[in-house]
Amino acid sequence: MKQTNRFWDFIFFVLLATTATVSCISFFFWQALNKEEIHVFITIANDHSLYIITVVFICISVAFISLQIIFHTYIKPVKKISAEATMIYSSNPSHRLNIPGNKDINNLTSVINDFADMFENLNKNITQQILIARKETEKERNLLAAIMAELPQGVIICNKSGRILLFNSLAKKIFTQEALSNRTEYFIGLGRSIFHLIDKTLIAHAIEEIEEHLNNHKQSVASYFIAPIHTDHLISVETIPVLDQESRMTGFILTFQDVTDDINQYDITHEKLISLKKDLSRHLKLVEKSLIAPPKHSQLIKTLDHLPRQYEQIADNVLDVLLTKIPLTKLFLSDFLNSLQLRVNSLHGIKLNIIHQTKNDRILADTYSFTAAWIFLLKNLSDICLVNEFNISSLKNDDTIIFKITWQNNLIRKDRIETLLSKRINALPSLFYVLKQNNALFQIISNNKNQCSQINVITQAELKAKTTLKEKQRSPIIAGSRPEFYDFDLFKAGEDNIDLLDTNLKNITYTVFDTETTGLSPDGGDEIISIAAVRIVNNRIVYHDLFEELVDPKRDIPMESYKIHGINYEMLAGKKDINTILPVFKKFTSDTVLVGHNIAFDMKMLKIKEKTTHIKFLNPVLDTLLLSAILHPVHEQHDIENIAKRLGINIIGRHTALGDAIATAEIFLKLLPILNSNGVLTLQDAIKASKKTYYARLKY
Repeated sequence: MKQTNRFWDFIFFVLLATTATVSCISFFFWQALNKEEIHVFITIANDHSLYIITVVFICISVAFISLQIIFHTYIKPVKKISAEATMIYSSNPSHRLNIPGNKDINNLTSVINDFADMFENLNKNITQQILIARKETEKERNLLAAIMAELPQGVIICNKSGRILLFNSLAKKIFTQEALSNRTEYFIGLGRSIFHLIDKTLIAHAIEEIEEHLNNHKQSVASYFIAPIHTDHLISVETIPVLDQESRMTGFILTFQDVTDDINQYDITHEKLISLKKDLSRHLKLVEKSLIAPPKHSQLIKTLDHLPRQYEQIADNVLDVLLTKIPLTKLFLSDFLNSLQLRVNSLHGIKLNIIHQTKNDRILADTYSFTAAWIFLLKNLSDICLVNEFNISSLKNDDTIIFKITWQNNLIRKDRIETLLSKRINALPSLFYVLKQNNALFQIISNNKNQCSQINVITQAELKAKTTLKEKQRSPIIAGSRPEFYDFDLFKAGEDNIDLLDTNLKNITYTVFDTETTGLSPDGGDEIISIAAVRIVNNRIVYHDLFEELVDPKRDIPMESYKIHGINYEMLAGKKDINTILPVFKKFTSDTVLVGHNIAFDMKMLKIKEKTTHIKFLNPVLDTLLLSAILHPVHEQHDIENIAKRLGINIIGRHTALGDAIATAEIFLKLLPILNSNGVLTLQDAIKASKKTYYARLKY
């Protein structure tokens, strides 16, 4: 690629000025000649025109060759020295200048290489000293990181805007279980939004509770809730705020564990206890009937009478033990009803009259799901019976609280209310499951005609017994290298609503990707057979947040393509097709800037599939090919191999989608400081500069 060169621009203007000057002098000289002198000049020109033309041609040739020698000997080497010297201090300290030129140029490159040796050695010494100084601290940090990775609970730490700063191994395991084949895959990674994993309204409700506790200066400020996740499991979540020195919330910690099995075990145990109770009652009646005269067996009958009560106590204790695994919090009954009254009115315009309520009593429930269940129930009752006013009263009975919901007129059939139990509540499971999860029973009070105007909800009062389960034995924690999946510097990340185009290149999250295809003709029917990507977060590659998929192209693979990437049709047989892969890849790239090498080709391959997949990639795009052409115009080769060689990068897995994606990511990070030193600071700057290069004209 030939770049406009200031040297040749300067020569052009010098020649133009010289020609103009000579022309002016010649014109005035010609005007001063008489007719005889003019005739002599014309005669000489006619008689010796060949010699004159030859002399002029020789002069021009000598001038041109001289200028070429000057350019290649003095000017071009200086430009290369400038570009490559910048590369030494900004990206690759091991790079050395090897530029042919005159003696002065050779001396200059030798001096620069000597300084580069000193610079590299100084860097190595400083790095070694820093490593020695940090050695003990690093051990402690590694131990802390290892402990975090092996905690018995999943842990995710987020900044105020919900971006993930840290997650441990159990969190990754819980959220990356193999999803159902018809579900879009979910990803967990640094810089990603927690709201892709857990419903935003659940976390927002927890944050509201925390802020209320902070404002009231309560000692316990944590908030608890149960949430469904995409794997069809339920997790119990504890939300804890992260405060700065001025007690302002800068982020929050989510600790959680899968409680699906605990809830199922509770249901199974409860059903078995009910069955046992029925069998016990039946056998006691048989025993009593078989006994003869009461005076003789009165003591035995009294003993048998105590058995049902003992059973009830044991059953309650067993269920209480199981229930302690489910994070039901203690809610003051009056606060709950008043909050429900306000929310159902503001959301749906339903008037809820609190007729009677017990005082100073507390119920055990998951705040969000239990409130959502009530709002869902009242809204659907209002739609069914066509009224917008309900009465509610509460009554304590032993260890339970009975809520009675009534309404005027409009009796409705029992079966219409029963259908509500199987309906889902937004992101939560069905009404029946949510009530059961909150240890609540649903009763429909009906007359002989199966019509009703009253519903009872029976929930548990505060637990009497508190029993702790025996903790599972865990293997020892061994401190090793720090895991990749945390970065507390992300606490400094700004809000999500900032203008991405004006954001500094170092503060952007990138998805660097590459594809392998059946050929080089997107419009000619060539297909993607492999797609891979890696993310750059907080100016570093997150190697644990990868995407790599082989794709069935539904066609043959030419031998020419196979020789390049080594992928044959047998390797792709049975793999997912592009219509299945692209929605997943779209999810992986969400909220990021796409980066690739010669990315125009890859984007064309994705563009071709819009009609069949209905997936559009509207992310901003950067191309390392164009960026290299901006920064190193004196170099003619801008393929991955040559760029990597200039920047001191070793490529592993060339012509594999993942290998090329990682190599491109490493190249991009090396180019960032050079871009900044050339005044390309923001995404908008990089896009504008890329459009000015010759390579930007290439179309596929």
